[in-house]
Amino acid sequence: MDLSSVPWELIGKAAAVAAAVLVVVWLYNRREKRRKHALELANLMRDWGLGWFAEGYQMYAVGDYSGLAHKVKEVVGAVRSDEAMAAKLWEVGKKVAEYAVKNDPTKAAELLGILQPTEPTK
Repeated sequence: MDLSSVPWELIGKAAAVAAAVLVVVWLYNRREKRRKHALELANLMRDWGLGWFAEGYQMYAVGDYSGLAHKVKEVVGAVRSDEAMAAKLWEVGKKVAEYAVKNDPTKAAELLGILQPTEPTK
């Protein structure tokens, strides 16, 4: 081996190690950004009455994948009927109605029409 190639060999190996470190850091930051986003989404869902979904997103964010699988199974089992689905979405419906009343008079009037139907004239 020629002594003049040793520095270039070392530079090449150092560049490869540096590239590998950059890729690992980039992948780590992507994962952490995804987890942070999941926590933000969980908080938003909880605010809108979807606490049962929020728990799943929190489990994902902390890496509790077995707990997430159990949560998905629980949610699927809980909403197998119309009554169960309506019960789960009751809080969401109230939050949406409250938002419509405060921010959108057209939707509020539509909602009032659904809740207080007019009697047909005879």
